[in-house]
Parts: sequence; structure tokens; C-alpha cells
Amino acid sequence: MALKIFWTPKADRGLNNVLAYLDQNCASIEILKLEQNLKVLLDLIRRYPEICAETKIYKNLHKGLIDKNNYIIYIVHPKEKLIEIINFKGTA
Repeated sequence: MALKIFWTPKADRGLNNVLAYLDQNCASIEILKLEQNLKVLLDLIRRYPEICAETKIYKNLHKGLIDKNNYIIYIVHPKEKLIEIINFKGTA
């Protein structure tokens, strides 16, 4: 069963910052690639919440690589059937 995904305000701001950067500095194809890669990763996480590695510091906190420059940090809440996207970060 697929879980629901909830974005925290911090994660939403991180995504918007990366999209704004790409809009200012890159071709629109880069935004489309990011959106597609994010959709694929979120679909995988919905079906297989433990697919991404746990972070080294905190148990049950996962880091999912979107592409070579961007990743998300998320936590799984199995009882609530929810995946909480805590942060969206650009690595560049």
C-alpha cells in the first residue's frame, strides 16, 4: 500500500530555492529533469519507504538522492501511513 507524502515548510522552501536557482541559471530542461527525477523517487518511496539508506546520525531518518546535485531527507511514520519530507537540499 502506498503511503501519503507530507512536505514540511522547510522542505518546500528548499525545493523552491533550488527551482528558483535553476530558473535563473540553467535551461528549463534542467527543471524538467529535476521534476521527473523527484517524481520517480517519491513514487518509489511511497511503495518502498525503507528503500533509501538511513542517515548515520539518526535512526529512521532517510536520505534519498534525486540526482547528483539534490537530495531529500525524510522520516517514515508507519502508524500514520505517512512519509514526512523533512528537508530538500542541493549539494552544489
